[in-house]
Amino acid sequence: MEFALNGKYYLMVLNTTRQKQPKAAIWRFWPVLLGPMAMLCVYLAEKLGHLQSFGRSSNECIALLLLAIPTIGFIVQVFIFRSEFHLFMLVLCVAFFCREWHFPGTSQGIYVTLAILVLWAVKRKDKFETLVKNSPLEVWLWSTFWTYLLSQLIARRVFRSLHLPAEELMHVFLEESVETTGHLMMIVICIIAWKKAAELKKQSI
Repeated sequence: MEFALNGKYYLMVLNTTRQKQPKAAIWRFWPVLLGPMAMLCVYLAEKLGHLQSFGRSSNECIALLLLAIPTIGFIVQVFIFRSEFHLFMLVLCVAFFCREWHFPGTSQGIYVTLAILVLWAVKRKDKFETLVKNSPLEVWLWSTFWTYLLSQLIARRVFRSLHLPAEELMHVFLEESVETTGHLMMIVICIIAWKKAAELKKQSI
């Protein structure tokens, strides 16, 4: 099924908007620092004696709630804007939500889903870029990708060889906290995507 906003005219508006957008300055990518900032907060909590507040149980208690917000948001956006990009993001949010739910099959299923999403993104690269290129949405997408990647690097103990302070004690707290930061960033992406699509829809009227 082809998703589009007001047919060919909407695509023309997207292309025009893309041409007018300035190149993203490096400083606009400040959200990439949110993951490392979450790590610093964990170390600060350890110094203050509140490390358990950043533990697995604390983070998992709020993970489903945090991911439910962008999941519902993108469901609504798919029906309102009928955009393939919003459908893509909905599938991604559902995959993360199911993984946090921890029912049988999700541990392997998340990798299968991500592989399918990568192929989807590659195939529809031009169309997706038209919406996100040189925009805050692009910044937050890449920053969120980096944040989730950072959490997985921590989970796989990559930083043990880099002599991260107290890595043996802290890696679970660090992983869970950085991952939760990624969930929060998905909410931001949902809001930005809504605003972006609403602006483009208004221009196409």
